[in-house]
Amino acid sequence: MRSGSEEPFRPALGRMVAAVVAIGVLAGVSVTGCSGRRYVAAQATRPYPAELGQGEIVDIQVFRDAGDLIVVNATPQTFTDIDIWVNRRYMLHVDRLEAGETRRLWFGDFFDQWGETPVAGGFFRAEQPTPSVLVQLQVGTEEPLLGAIAIPAEEQF
Repeated sequence: MRSGSEEPFRPALGRMVAAVVAIGVLAGVSVTGCSGRRYVAAQATRPYPAELGQGEIVDIQVFRDAGDLIVVNATPQTFTDIDIWVNRRYMLHVDRLEAGETRRLWFGDFFDQWGETPVAGGFFRAEQPTPSVLVQLQVGTEEPLLGAIAIPAEEQF
């Protein structure tokens, strides 16, 4: 026969086991969800347009800030309907980049021709972030690409 003192501990023990299981599942999901690269086949872009070459370099600076690219359009020109290429591989379409505008873009929104994203960075990343070494703007299908000024992160010096 059981004593009456065991009954109050049974619900508390069940809640504790459920909490431990929930924390374990959450930790597993967060580690696997933030590690490795993302592949989204539906987001695959076209291949880098190497045949266009690069024309002039424009006064657009690109900085890394954790998982973001900060794009500073220091020109007096507004760019519309452009593709921003990073490292001759990853591309993001931007509808408009105003003259004098500073825009923050998440590096994980860039995709390559296979639907892979670069390693954006951030606290939970499992790999070193992909550096943004070469940044170019594609303003048309026939014109040469415009070079931007990629400012390396401090740890790259």
